[in-house]
Amino acid sequence: MQEKIKNLGLAEQLIAGGGILMFIASFLDWWHFSASVETISISGGYGAWGLPGSIWSTLAVLVSIVLAGIVIATKLGNVQMPALPQNVTWGQVWGGGAAAVVVFVILKAWRIQAAPVGSFGIGFWIGLVATVAIAYGGYLLYTKEKAAG
Repeated sequence: MQEKIKNLGLAEQLIAGGGILMFIASFLDWWHFSASVETISISGGYGAWGLPGSIWSTLAVLVSIVLAGIVIATKLGNVQMPALPQNVTWGQVWGGGAAAVVVFVILKAWRIQAAPVGSFGIGFWIGLVATVAIAYGGYLLYTKEKAAG
């Protein structure tokens, strides 16, 4: 197994690692808030599955998991993926999936900024690192396929 992991290219490592990191980050606080009313203080937070804008972070996590799952299944589990429809390539799948994760995380950030209270939590920042890894891995696979013709 360790030998198979070493045989992964940089792009595959970035996507698989980014997907796993995104899944872990999804359970940490993406939005943290604290409020005080006279002598009462309330603080808390929500992970990627919670408010604000839960749909965007949920989609980002799910797409990340799917991309990582494809890499892990095909490269480590020797699974053969089905043929894609005509005019669709795996490079486009990687590039489009990575772009979708970036867009969803940007939309989540927009919703966090629009919240009347609170700010970004540690889970968001870890998710952002995972997003960059997935985006770069997807870009590498897309450009590799484009260069090959």
